[in-house]
Amino acid sequence: MKKIWIYTAIIAILLFSDPVSGHCEKTVSSMKAFLMSFAVPGLGQYYFGSPGYAKFFLATELAIWSGYYYNYTMKDARAQDYYSYAALHAGVNPTGFGTSYLNAIGAYNSSFEHNGYKQQKSAEPVLYSGDMNWNWDSEENRLHFRNLRERELDNENNLKYCIAGAVLNHFLAGLHASKLSRKPERRAHAFTVNVLDGGLAATYRRSF
Repeated sequence: MKKIWIYTAIIAILLFSDPVSGHCEKTVSSMKAFLMSFAVPGLGQYYFGSPGYAKFFLATELAIWSGYYYNYTMKDARAQDYYSYAALHAGVNPTGFGTSYLNAIGAYNSSFEHNGYKQQKSAEPVLYSGDMNWNWDSEENRLHFRNLRERELDNENNLKYCIAGAVLNHFLAGLHASKLSRKPERRAHAFTVNVLDGGLAATYRRSF
């Protein structure tokens, strides 16, 4: 995460530097726009007169964090599900024993099977005994436990994607707001035709 912020700062400096024109005021305006929308996506767009884009970036931000909340809630719920399932069908409560232990419960029908396999394959095996013993009452229930755990891991990965998406949305919103601030103001203009006694008169008006 620290590297992301460093890269963001470097890119922002490169984008906002304007050695050719040297317009300090434009650079300050661009920096302000970038920081506003980087802090709150859509704020810079709204400030510089683009409410449509402001709503888009804000809606994207809300959708991302809604997804984060959903996956966070489901992750905890599924963890509680497979903890209870292991206690009911394998005779063990895996809470607090770590990832390796959870993987072992899902991969082996019993701690006896696990220990025997590890003793054959490793010179210094990790063995489970005492309160960490388990014995599944059926292969089907073990596979269901593993499926619940895999779904929880999917939710955990989705949380990482949501965080990355939020960072990207802040960054893109900042860049877009910076670009808006660099656009020249639109000049008001009008073209009218008047009917006169002697013919037609055309008038073109433009404000500067």
